[in-house]
Formats: sequence, C-alpha cells, structure tokens
Amino acid sequence: MPNAQDAPMTVNTILNVGSTGSGKTNGFLTLPGKKFMYIFDPNALATLRGHDVEYELFIPEQLDLDAVTLKALNRDKFSTPPEPKTYPMFENHLESSIDSGFFDKFDVVGLDSITTLTAVVLDRILWLNKRTGEHPTIADNVATVNTVIRVFRTLITPNKTIYITGHVDYKQESYKATEVGGAEGSGKMLNVMYFLGGLRKRLPILFSEVWLSYGEPDNKDKMHYFVRTQQDRYNPYLRCSSRFIDPVEDVTVDWSKPLEGQGIGGLLERVTIAEGA
Repeated sequence: MPNAQDAPMTVNTILNVGSTGSGKTNGFLTLPGKKFMYIFDPNALATLRGHDVEYELFIPEQLDLDAVTLKALNRDKFSTPPEPKTYPMFENHLESSIDSGFFDKFDVVGLDSITTLTAVVLDRILWLNKRTGEHPTIADNVATVNTVIRVFRTLITPNKTIYITGHVDYKQESYKATEVGGAEGSGKMLNVMYFLGGLRKRLPILFSEVWLSYGEPDNKDKMHYFVRTQQDRYNPYLRCSSRFIDPVEDVTVDWSKPLEGQGIGGLLERVTIAEGA
C-alpha cells in the first residue's frame, strides 16, 4: 500500500488570475525549461515576442456583428458570419498533440487566457445550437462550462508544468433571497474570477495552485508585482500546495537579467529546494 511519506513531488498546475496588466503572462516567461503556449488572447503575443516560446495562435475569426435586442430578439440582418472554426482547430491540435507525443519536448505548457477561450467555446456552442449571434441561454452556458472543464482535464494530463491565465472582476457579492424570506450572501467586495458561473466553482479544483497576480507602485511610482497564494476575505478561491510559499510573494523581475529563475519561476525553484525534490 502506498504511503504519502514516500510520494514524489508532483508537477505544478497553476491557475494565475488577475486584472489586465498584472503580470500574469510575464510570469510564464520566468518558468524554467522549454515552453509552449496556446494563445487565445492576441495581447499575449506582444508580451512573449522575443522570447524562446513556441506557440499556436487561436484568435476568433469574423463574428456576427449584427445588433440584437435582449427583450424581443429583434436584430439587424447585415452580417453573414462563417462557421466559427477556432475551437475545433484548437481541439484537433490538443488531441493530436497528446496522441503524437508533441508535448514530450516541453517542460511547461501554457494557455492564455481562459477568459478568451471560454468566449471561443461559446461561439461554437451557439453555432451548433443554430443560435449564432443570439444571447446565450442557461443551456448554452452549461454546455460551454462542461466543454471548458473537459479541455483542462485533458490539458493537465501530460506530466508537465501547466500555467493558465485568467481574469478577475472586483465586485460586490450579491444577495440571494431564501425560501424563508431571508437573504444569503455577505454583500462584501470580492475579487471574482471572470468566468461563467460554473467555472468559478469547478475549475480551481483541477489546479494545485490558484493564485492572484497584482501590481502596486512604490513611493517612487515604480511598479512591483506580487502573487497572493492563500485565501483572504477578498479572495476565497485561492489555494497553495506548499507550506514553503508565503501568503504574498514579490515576483517582480529584473529585465536586465535572464527571466528564468526570477519571479514565479524563482519561487517554484525555491520550493523545490526546500522540499528536497
């Protein structure tokens, strides 16, 4: 019978969320080893440009631009959008890459970002339901959530460091009426992951690390970047698998030096040494 005392150190699967410009994509560059990234956010390539990162770009093609009212579903009739093929192209690449051993040569596999991937999946679901350009229903959203969950269950299968980015929205937790006339929900301000509802609950379960990236200027207006790795009242969804990582870590990098081993990459190397792996 296996004993946890003898269990090997597992690879890190990281979900790093934060607002735009909080250093999430930069964190990927600090991870040691050969890197590959799926890019759904066109702005990510600007950050990766000039660095040794192989990638595949899956940017949404022409979309339905007709205006559609929410209440009566009246719509313009100018657009004739083609079948959205971005998601099937990605699905084919991911499945064939796993089957062929394409990922074997990489140490790190990333995806930027889950926010834009979800939009791509939803476009495909609406088209399959013959509702392209219409407002999503609950059924559309549930199908999208289930598809995205299957993507990440597949993506974390290779024995690689996995690094996924996503976005958050700082908002007030809503109240919900109960059957006895009361209300649930604190109404307090929280960083809420900018995902479809079901993903906010189900996706973090798949990752060993769920961190929040953010930046703060010092008294000279020089930006410093941090990751919060453990829960607090504003971030109840965070998790951290190592006792050697502090609740808040400074991951600011010096761009005049090689990025690998700094920031998040340096943090993980420190943990590896501390745990004696």
